[in-house]
Amino acid sequence: MTLKMNEAIEEILKSATTRFVKTVNLDEAEGEVLAEDIYARYDIPKFAKSAIDGYTFAFDSIDSYPATLKIVGESRAGVDSGIDVDSKEAVFTMTGAVVPNGADTAVRIEDVRVSKEGVTISKAPKKGDLINLAGSEIQKGQKILSKGERLDYRKVALLANIGRYTIKVYTKPKIGIVVTGNEVKEPWQDGDGTSVRNSNLYILKGLLKEYADIIYYGRVDDDAEAMTPFFKRALGECDILLSSGGASKGKYDFTVDIASKISLDVKFNTTNIRPGRPLIFATKADKLFFGLPGYPSALLVNAVVFLLPALKKLLGLNYEMKTIEAIADNDFKAKEGRNDFIRVNLIYQDGKIYAKSAGSQQTSNYLSMALCDALALIDEGRGSVKRGEIVKVLSF
Repeated sequence: MTLKMNEAIEEILKSATTRFVKTVNLDEAEGEVLAEDIYARYDIPKFAKSAIDGYTFAFDSIDSYPATLKIVGESRAGVDSGIDVDSKEAVFTMTGAVVPNGADTAVRIEDVRVSKEGVTISKAPKKGDLINLAGSEIQKGQKILSKGERLDYRKVALLANIGRYTIKVYTKPKIGIVVTGNEVKEPWQDGDGTSVRNSNLYILKGLLKEYADIIYYGRVDDDAEAMTPFFKRALGECDILLSSGGASKGKYDFTVDIASKISLDVKFNTTNIRPGRPLIFATKADKLFFGLPGYPSALLVNAVVFLLPALKKLLGLNYEMKTIEAIADNDFKAKEGRNDFIRVNLIYQDGKIYAKSAGSQQTSNYLSMALCDALALIDEGRGSVKRGEIVKVLSF
């Protein structure tokens, strides 16, 4: 069964619904995705605090400047001094310290003169200067972070700053990878002119490691009897199973048959994209299966277009395919009725973005795919593109 690209994406996303949640502490939180909205439980700062090392006083108690105020104590960070400031009195208040009762304005230590008579302020400040009022940064009940946000080190520190140590996050799905093909050799193995290297594993690991925990089950020959228990065991241990190779309709392409043998519900086995027309998508309860093509270029496009959005959805992330517009710097050959992904390099010139062919567009050629900046997406209803026309671009 063949589906159009958008139909296939819709079918996959419809099946990508199961999300698992766990509770982690801040030491484990970086890189995780929030599974809850985060609200402030109290004002920050909780009390008015000094923004500088200097002197705090009651602004309205001073009639004219210069003015000399009696120093009645000090307030240091982390300690409530309990001092009350009266008219024409000042307290030495350190950065981050609670502003004493009655004080509402601060002056820097370098802007005053201190003597045995007190502290002399020569120039009038503005009322409220250098005071961080209670709730001026964050107010109690304010939404700080939203479900679906990925936590980088700054956001983890923000959680610490608001006193949250444990949070709920989405767990990464467990993905199993199986590579098929008698001709496939690992990079460290001896090979000859008939063999190909297992580059697909490294594409999938690099692309997906941010979104999933990955288990590599190894390579299996194109042998239905060997493949069936191999696939069945891997599927039983994972949330999502990926295979590369054997997804087309050749004599030794067994993947779609294996999927049926292990009771997967096959939704479709081809799409209208190039490169990468063969793609098997199937489900079993809440498990997902992607039978990806063997050519690395075809596998990469399928993984970016179909697999990655599903993973992002499972993690609560924005999963829409984001493209930008560029000016075609070459004629691009495409076919109506098909979504073509053209390998391009982006050129930024005179405030404009140009998409220049990265070389070979053959499915069998991985060099141009590995070295290109982006993929120009030529929609199925458009056909070939002329130089100077606008194209949508999906950047890596």
